[in-house]
Amino acid sequence: MRVLTLIACISKDGGLGKSGQLLWHIPEDMQFFRKTTMGHPVVMGGATYRSIGRPLPKRQNIVLSRLPITDQNILSFTNQTDLENYLSQQDTEVFIIGGASLYQMFMSQADRLYLTEVDGKKPADTFFPSFDHSKYQKTVLRTGESDGTKYQIVEYTKRKP
Repeated sequence: MRVLTLIACISKDGGLGKSGQLLWHIPEDMQFFRKTTMGHPVVMGGATYRSIGRPLPKRQNIVLSRLPITDQNILSFTNQTDLENYLSQQDTEVFIIGGASLYQMFMSQADRLYLTEVDGKKPADTFFPSFDHSKYQKTVLRTGESDGTKYQIVEYTKRKP
């Protein structure tokens, strides 16, 4: 059975990034992302793929983009319907890794969210979508501090209706 998980690092106000770059570069968050997504399909938008600049190793990289992706190591889709049909056939955990439009697109389908919640704000031009926290069970996996800024890595698991 497919499990759909959104994974992101966000500011207090939901900020994700600015000018195509992440707001926060927290080593423990990056390690958590790598370890958690390793071996699983990762789905991203074209801008996110271009900002990363290469396929993420040891993961199936799936990109939704209006612009064609020519890298043979990328599974590329140009429309949401084809992507959703493909994902519905997966029998593993699938990670949505950005950007904001993909998070918004898949929020209602998400079984789980992994959010590194940073106790700070920076100017942002992209934001994680708001969601009804009462529909999820919250578990704090880790707390920490990086460059004087506190954060916590949180797992939100969708409650059964």
